[in-house]
Amino acid sequence: MSTYIERPRYHCALGGALVTINSIERAVAIVHSAPGCAASADVAATVGSGYWGTTVTDGRATPSTNIVEREVIFGGEERLAEQIAATLEVIDADLYAVITGCMTDIIGDDVRAVVAEFQRQGKPVIVAETGGFKGDSSVGYEFIWESIISQYLTKGLFKDEHLVNLFGFVPAQDVFWRGNLIELKRILGLLGIRANTFLTPFDELPSLKESSRAALNIVFSQVHGVRAAVKFEEVHGVPFVSEPLPIGPTATEAFLRRVGEQFKVDSDLLEKVIADEQAHYYRFINPLTDLVNDQDFQRFGVIIGNADYVYALTRFIADDLGWIPYFAAITDLLSDEDQEKVTEHFNSIDADLRPKLIFETDTDRITQRLNEELEKENDPYGTPISPAFVIGSNLDRPLAAGLKAGFWGVSFPITNRIVTDQFYLGFRGGLRLVTDLISVLISNR
Repeated sequence: MSTYIERPRYHCALGGALVTINSIERAVAIVHSAPGCAASADVAATVGSGYWGTTVTDGRATPSTNIVEREVIFGGEERLAEQIAATLEVIDADLYAVITGCMTDIIGDDVRAVVAEFQRQGKPVIVAETGGFKGDSSVGYEFIWESIISQYLTKGLFKDEHLVNLFGFVPAQDVFWRGNLIELKRILGLLGIRANTFLTPFDELPSLKESSRAALNIVFSQVHGVRAAVKFEEVHGVPFVSEPLPIGPTATEAFLRRVGEQFKVDSDLLEKVIADEQAHYYRFINPLTDLVNDQDFQRFGVIIGNADYVYALTRFIADDLGWIPYFAAITDLLSDEDQEKVTEHFNSIDADLRPKLIFETDTDRITQRLNEELEKENDPYGTPISPAFVIGSNLDRPLAAGLKAGFWGVSFPITNRIVTDQFYLGFRGGLRLVTDLISVLISNR
């Protein structure tokens, strides 16, 4: 029986690749697809990620072949070559990425042959076949990174033992990717480790081109960015490790200790960095403890979002906030193998604090599954998770209202506020998250 996903929390593979390119300074996407694909994907990503903004070559200004019936029947390779040549002439950039949509992938245009001709001329053009039907935005992120790694990065460079590359942050899909990367770069810098982040407004393209110098790639996910890291290791010999998103003092301290051991950071320096960051966190948190305890602000947590954030938020509210995670819904389109990886990760949480975990992409079915879990409790005195707090996306506001619960949006889509350099990773990101969550509880007073 056919089905559909109501109110999905991602866009297509083309959209994921497009936003990734748009996040790289002096890189421009050339979309080989039907009219409207680029603009629609870009608008969905921009609006859903806190209105992250526009550049001179995105949205309706994205270079696109806009193929119609003629190209569908006779092929669009000539039109693509024409568009690439025009873009190279008109737009000043240092990297041009050809990405494809559903229609051109279906008709079978040999886009790689077209791009190869420009590459033979020494033009900085790469290609990734990103037809939207191939997966969600996370898949598109993997596709474009695989192409950048194999077609653009300089090979054979000497390794820098103090340099790392950071992966796993899908632009727009992670609404806070810019702020998160900036904060991770700051924290690692305190340990004497330089980090390539690639996707912030302060990154320059030469650092991407020479990123094969890195001694290690850190993928902040069990499932997103892993393919890119595998390709990086195959092509450039740079190994990788997967790390959970470090939100709050407990997770961030553990992360820094693992990184410190990996890079043989001086133990005195490591302890000083951790102590300084902890002091910053607790000097603000400690004065709030009377408020939280006196007002009985402990809550049951319902966490909804992608695999990386749901796990990290579950650990944070349990380890650092003193809340009880009750229900976790992961909304990614994941393979059975990836679901097993994520489930194994959740099984590392103490059984008393481990939430009921589901994998579900449909918004209404998430509510249905939660209600089914609540009915199993058979509590004669009402809902067993009162008072509750829902941490999810704007699509989860009705669920929170039905539970008479607090609500805060952390995952895509977020459409009710502007997101610039905000972040939730690290000690200081955890402090910001506590501030936001508790502010919700006192906002109507």
